[in-house]
This record gives sequence, C-alpha cells and structure tokens, in this order.
Amino acid sequence: MFFDGSSGRSNSLPNSYWEARKDILYYQVARVITSHLSKKAKTIIDVGSAGCPYLDWFSHVPMRTSLDLKRPYEAKGVKSITSNFLTWEPDRKYDIVTCFQVLEHVPDAEGFAQKLLEVGGIVIVSVPYKWPKGRTKSHVQDPVDEEKMLSWFHREPNFQYVCREVVAPVNRLIQVYDLMDGPWDALGRRDRLWLEKQTKDSSA
Repeated sequence: MFFDGSSGRSNSLPNSYWEARKDILYYQVARVITSHLSKKAKTIIDVGSAGCPYLDWFSHVPMRTSLDLKRPYEAKGVKSITSNFLTWEPDRKYDIVTCFQVLEHVPDAEGFAQKLLEVGGIVIVSVPYKWPKGRTKSHVQDPVDEEKMLSWFHREPNFQYVCREVVAPVNRLIQVYDLMDGPWDALGRRDRLWLEKQTKDSSA
C-alpha cells in the first residue's frame, strides 16, 4: 500500500504502543541524533514504524517514507509502504534510514541489518540493550549487545550511545552507521570531521 497524504487524512487509528511509550527517554535521544544528521537530507525512510509518528519529527526532510510489514505510519506528506522489508525492492537509496526497536523481533536480523546498510547512506538504529532472553516474548534476539550488532552489520558503528531509562530499569542501545570512516563521540565532533573531509576532498 502506498499513501502520500494527498487525501489529507492522517493516521487516526489509536496506537496503544506509541501512547504507552512516547515519553521514554531513548526516543528523545534518537530524535536529537536523527534531526541533526538529517539537516541536509532530501530523503528519509523509517523501517518498521508500527504506526508510530517518528517521521513527524523530521518534517524538514522533503521526502519521508514509512515502511512496515503490517502498519506503516500514515500522515500528510508521508509515503506509506506495507511490505516485508527483506523482499521489498527500493527504487532509490535514502539519505537517512531509521529503524527503532525492530531488529530484536527479526529472525534474520543479519540479513535485515545488511539491507538497512544497502538502502541508506546514514543508518540509525536502536535495540534493547542486554535484555534477558525471554523477558519480552516478541523478542527473538535477546540479549542484544555490541558483539551481536557487529555480527549483524559486519562493521563497527561510527557512534553509539547507551540510554538508561529513568522510569524503568532498562537500557537501549542506539548506533549510527555513517558515510564517514572512523568513529566520532559527539555530534559536534562529527560536524568538524565532516567539514575536514569536505575541505580535503575539495582540495584534492
């Protein structure tokens, strides 16, 4: 299904998942990171949206797409795609790919992670960090840690952040797979490294 908001309708169905989680801390961290990295982006896709309005945070990006197996986010200005990500054939490469709290649900997490890298320039993902196996029935990959993420993505992230929630004793891991080589430890540092790279490339 494709939806581009031309009818003016929005995703008005109740979303108990989002309502129960919209104030958790890691969303704020993911929002800050993605907003910064998408300042000059022309395209962004959120994979595994589950009807959540993450893309509303990034309305400055001209082309926004939501993909989900059952319930992509629907809103004005958002293209909605109902599809299995692993078999979906994109018609472009996206500047930014987000995938929040999805990989832990996917049996073929390695194949999923590799396709995220293929589809996007900058990939931003989050997963539950070291949650015990069996704690959440729908999680087929717990516990997830840095080593497991490396086995899925086949490369080190450029940036990672462990977010500890304040309303519950749980952690989430946010990682960024960037276009640049090498790690960075803060968004400001990343900006400086990017500027240095651009200057070097232009003088070569």
